[in-house]
Amino acid sequence: MSVFSMVAIADVAKVTVLSGVATRTPTGASAIPLAVGSSIEMGDVLSVQKGNLKFELTDSSVIVLSEGSQLVISQAEFEGHARTGFAATLTLGSLWTKVKKSLTGAKFEVSTDRAVAGVRGTIFRIDADAIVKASKGKSQARSASIIRVTQGVVNVKPSASVSAASHPTVKPVSKSPRVQVAGPTEISSDEWEKKFVDLQQNQQITVGVDLWEQAQIQEAAKNDAFSQWIEKNQ
Repeated sequence: MSVFSMVAIADVAKVTVLSGVATRTPTGASAIPLAVGSSIEMGDVLSVQKGNLKFELTDSSVIVLSEGSQLVISQAEFEGHARTGFAATLTLGSLWTKVKKSLTGAKFEVSTDRAVAGVRGTIFRIDADAIVKASKGKSQARSASIIRVTQGVVNVKPSASVSAASHPTVKPVSKSPRVQVAGPTEISSDEWEKKFVDLQQNQQITVGVDLWEQAQIQEAAKNDAFSQWIEKNQ
């Protein structure tokens, strides 16, 4: 392992904006309060108790976490200022990221309990545990992860827990004239495990145990408090 990689493992990001209260909890240690300029390390669990947190990775990719969010950084590898691999799990809340494009195709992946989003260079947002209104035939609202793409392409697939839990119905629902809309299609569990979609600019997808719906980004999401804060702190 190079000297650059060894240094990067200890310090993979810096806090650039914090409007509120947030902490990082290293593996096997107690929570440490964050401030502008604080270092973030691989293995940290980042928690935002109040306000919003913005930090920049070694490769200049930017991540923003909303109030009530929790992010676990499981992989953060860099050679100098170039990313060789990054992976994190959003267990709570919402995440927005602007990913610097990797010329080598190095991984940048964010997971929730329901979905895995992988990119090379783009801007997208994930809400880990959104409440989705009941659809036809469903008696009550359901929890799901929602991925929204502002720029570029995001590859989305179901998490292992979702693909193992059910044999869902896939329902593409897109207003884009470039996307052919098909009727609901039952798929086998093997097909569900392999299911993925390349989500385009200004599209979103909702992923739940029995739900996989694609559509245009909802206007409400573009104008909520988290999106407005991001716009002001670009």
